[in-house]
Amino acid sequence: MKLRLKILVLVIGILVISLATLAVPVYWYTRTALEEEYNQRLLTVLRLARENVDKELLFALAREPSLGKVRSDLAGQLQRFTSGGIRGIEIYAGDENPVIRGGEAFPEPSLLPEISRANHGDGQPAHESVSEIYRIDGDRYVKYALMRFDVEGDMPVMGVIWGEVQFMAYFDQLKGSLFWITIVAIAVAVVLVILFSRTLIQPVERLAGYAKSIQKNLNTEPVYLDRSDEFGDLNRALTEMHAELRENEERNKQLLSGIAHEIKNPLGGLELYTGLLEEEFGENGDHREYFRNISKALHNLNQTVTSYLDYARPQKSELKTVSVADVTEDVAKIIRPELDNRRIDLQVNGEGQVLGDESKLRRVILNLLRNAMEAVAAADGAIGVYISERDEQIEVSIEDNGQGIPSEDLDTVFEPYYTTSEKGYGLGLPIAKNLIEEMHGTIFVESEVGKGTTFRLVLPKAEENG
Repeated sequence: MKLRLKILVLVIGILVISLATLAVPVYWYTRTALEEEYNQRLLTVLRLARENVDKELLFALAREPSLGKVRSDLAGQLQRFTSGGIRGIEIYAGDENPVIRGGEAFPEPSLLPEISRANHGDGQPAHESVSEIYRIDGDRYVKYALMRFDVEGDMPVMGVIWGEVQFMAYFDQLKGSLFWITIVAIAVAVVLVILFSRTLIQPVERLAGYAKSIQKNLNTEPVYLDRSDEFGDLNRALTEMHAELRENEERNKQLLSGIAHEIKNPLGGLELYTGLLEEEFGENGDHREYFRNISKALHNLNQTVTSYLDYARPQKSELKTVSVADVTEDVAKIIRPELDNRRIDLQVNGEGQVLGDESKLRRVILNLLRNAMEAVAAADGAIGVYISERDEQIEVSIEDNGQGIPSEDLDTVFEPYYTTSEKGYGLGLPIAKNLIEEMHGTIFVESEVGKGTTFRLVLPKAEENG
């Protein structure tokens, strides 16, 4: 998971958890407190009604429900208690229907389990109780309370008071508001993460790209971040490491160059004196063969030392506009006889002009084409050079259908002394890499055993008027 996505997930997670931690407890604590207060209000009003209702009239009406005048008087007494959200008071006596009602009828009689249980002889309900909040008719919330009324005899008489829980409408709005607040907060978090991640992630991406460029090309230009924070410290450490690597590389090359010079100087004398000795004693057939072997060994040693010198002391580049196609065609003419002799097909496609050193580019392409020739089989071998333009760069791909390079060796092909040829010194590709880097380019390799190898050269494109 990318760093930007991790930051986004972290911020949104913290935001959601914070909202849940704050909003959910506040919601339930507030609702519980308001509900408890409402419960006490229902019970208080119901107690007042029980204390103030005429018990004798209530007993008479319970005995004889047809007493209209008594019913009217009791209803008037109960009506006085229906205000401030109290919608109705009902009194039940041994029947599922109330004997008297003040205010509105309870909208859902089926929600009165205590009354039903008591009237069917399933035991006595509690002396007083309060129901939970019920939602009816879509967005209406109601709540009721039960309380036993003491009248003469053992007749079970229950008072029921109910009202609308108006504060639940505000909680519905609050839940909707919390939902949209969460959505807006997440949207704001996404925007802030995108904005702030630029200051956090862009330096990381630039430093990562810088580190990769060092790995590919030690002579790459340093990247400097004008920052005084930890990214600035990391940038300074990386540039210091880069400079130290370049200094170590330069010291190693100077040491190698000095050693090669010390060996090359006496080699010239040895070759000269070997020639003189051959002229002096060469009439003897055995001696002539000995001298030839010595000369051959000295020549090979001289070539090896020259390769070390080429690797250790790169010559100054003369950068100018160079046609890659023309250079490749010139190299192809040099190796054409060998290609035809081995019946290897060579194709060159594309054009492009780079800002580089023509002699060094020719040397690199010649080296890579010779490596490709060694890798492919005779008769059905194929080599392709493809030149293409991308952005401000020219890419040159040299592909072959040869034996390929094992994946474990791909990271070491540009290191000195790596070679798969018995006659090679393992310096061809390191030299090619040095030459490309001197022209401010990079070189890559891709390969699969049994299918072939591709070397990609990426060089700066020449200006139109170059």
